[in-house]
Amino acid sequence: MTIRLMKTEDVPTVYEMEKTCFADPWGLDSLADFSLGKGHSVFVAEDEHIIIGYGCTQQVLDECEILRIAVNPVFRKRGVGYSLLSEMVKNAYTLGSRIFYLEVRENNIPAIGLYKKLMFTESGRRKDYYRNPTEDAILMSRAIT
Repeated sequence: MTIRLMKTEDVPTVYEMEKTCFADPWGLDSLADFSLGKGHSVFVAEDEHIIIGYGCTQQVLDECEILRIAVNPVFRKRGVGYSLLSEMVKNAYTLGSRIFYLEVRENNIPAIGLYKKLMFTESGRRKDYYRNPTEDAILMSRAIT
């Protein structure tokens, strides 16, 4: 498995995974435009030239927000999410980020477990933040000094 920055030709594949993994998917144009924005990075996890996961970050000064991370359901529980998130944090750290944060659906127990494994801790909650279904968002963060 390799982790690399998303290329333009990857956008349709990432978009299909976006629709599979999220109740509120970003649009195709949004994904393409996001990857071009200042301070934005989109990484893909690839296995034998097949994209099996992706993640998006947004970096401002010394802060990095993990906006999206998804793994093709067929490839879950194989360390893809861990490898992808580790690389995203490492890259943002190299670019100057020292504080990392994200939000996750309260019932997404596998994702919460992954974030805890990478030393993110709960730092707050947003009541009824998500729709389809309505759920709280758990806010998580990690500081690296």
